[in-house]
Amino acid sequence: MSTQNEQAPRPRKQKKQSRFSKTVNRVITIVAVLVLLVAGAVCVKYFVELYQNKNQTEELAALVTESEENYPDEPAWVQPKYRELYNQNNDFVGWITVPNTAINHPVMQSDDNEYYLRRDFYKNYLRRGTVFMDYRNDPENLNVNTILYGHNYLDSTMFSDLEKYKDIEFYKTAPVIEFNTIYADHKWKVFAVFLTTASPELDNNYVFNYIYPFMTESSFAEFIDEVAKRSLYDTGVEVLPTDKILTLSTCTRDMDITSKQENARCVVMARLVREGEDESVDTSQATVNPNPKYPQLWYDKYGIENPYKDDEKWYPRGEG
Repeated sequence: MSTQNEQAPRPRKQKKQSRFSKTVNRVITIVAVLVLLVAGAVCVKYFVELYQNKNQTEELAALVTESEENYPDEPAWVQPKYRELYNQNNDFVGWITVPNTAINHPVMQSDDNEYYLRRDFYKNYLRRGTVFMDYRNDPENLNVNTILYGHNYLDSTMFSDLEKYKDIEFYKTAPVIEFNTIYADHKWKVFAVFLTTASPELDNNYVFNYIYPFMTESSFAEFIDEVAKRSLYDTGVEVLPTDKILTLSTCTRDMDITSKQENARCVVMARLVREGEDESVDTSQATVNPNPKYPQLWYDKYGIENPYKDDEKWYPRGEG
């Protein structure tokens, strides 16, 4: 039994937070704030670049006109509608438009395949770069294989929308591409879409050379057979050894195994509409390839045995 003389227990004093733990908490808070600020800055920069890129493309497109009266300036051998763009930058060689995509861009060409990777039409630094033609190609006479490159930032800039062609149903909405040069207008019928790599270690020490402009007719016929093996579907569009083709190349993340971006490519190929030929395409003839030939990296990612592993390695023949 308690007595009146017994005192109630004193409440325990909370231990004061140590100076060290306070410092740690402050550091963690500062780091968290810095991370948020950096992430915010990156996001802002991304959307600013996206806006600038789209805005510049729209401004350049507005300079294209069919009226010779608007742009009468020389040189006379440049199509009138493209003279304003050419006079602003003589590296301008054409314009590409792909239906049902945001691909509606000027095409540049320099002395190498590096310059326009990180430059805009006006030669200013731009991370997304500009669509450009392989430096070996002849934009006036067109080689057997004309190659255009563009970045893929998984948005609607440059060649990002090319990946839509991986779906046969999308192909049916855009079977014909328009790529005009400063010399003449051209339509191109899509005949193949495939995935490949640009590093030999990703495909059994082999790189499928789809970017060679100067093939002989016999080598070109073999090349088309190789492309057909790889294509995700058969469009039914005939390609002859005497045809000229357009190759559109961009990056793809389809074969990334980890967070590291692999050196992989998505490629769309089209052939020039022949003189006097109907430019329309019967897309009902298109059929899915049940077993396209992928690079080894693709089989590794999905844990599938590569049925083409022992295939003979093909290389182009011709002189450039």
